[in-house]
Parts: sequence; structure tokens; C-alpha cells
Amino acid sequence: MIIKVLMVVFICFLLALAYNLWSHLDKKFLIYSPSDNTRLRNAMKITTILLVLISIIGLIIIVLGSKEANFITLVAGSIVAAGFSIYLGNIRG
Repeated sequence: MIIKVLMVVFICFLLALAYNLWSHLDKKFLIYSPSDNTRLRNAMKITTILLVLISIIGLIIIVLGSKEANFITLVAGSIVAAGFSIYLGNIRG
């Protein structure tokens, strides 16, 4: 039961990150301006869509899957968030 609760919390964090990225498409995000950088804007959109899809799949896994299947949500969400962070860290001026 505790694993399901923790997974719901993790999914809430994924959705909060997705919302934050989506809401900053037209305004400054950290020190960057997505309206001036189309590659960053597209990366934010793609990351948002992937995070929402992973969250939906994670909710389905919580309801129908086993405890071990939750690992899929953890790994996928972490990889997408880390990938965006690495991309963000490599942006040049």
C-alpha cells in the first residue's frame, strides 16, 4: 500500500513538472527565453507531453499492475526529467 501512495506522490511531481514547463512556454524559464529559442521551446513541449504520458501510464500501472511494474514509471520519468536537465545544461548562450 505504501508503494502505491509513494508512486502517486511521484506522479504528482511529474505532473507538476509538466505543468511548470508548459506554463513557461511563453515566458522566461530560469534564465532562458523559450520564445526566442525554438529548440528549447520544442524540448519543453516534448518533455511535457512525455511526462504526462508517463503519468497516465503510471496511474494505469498503479491500478492494474504489480508492485514491480511501478519501476517502469520511476525509470521512465527519471530518464525524461534527467534528459531535459542535461539538455538544459548544454544550452549555449
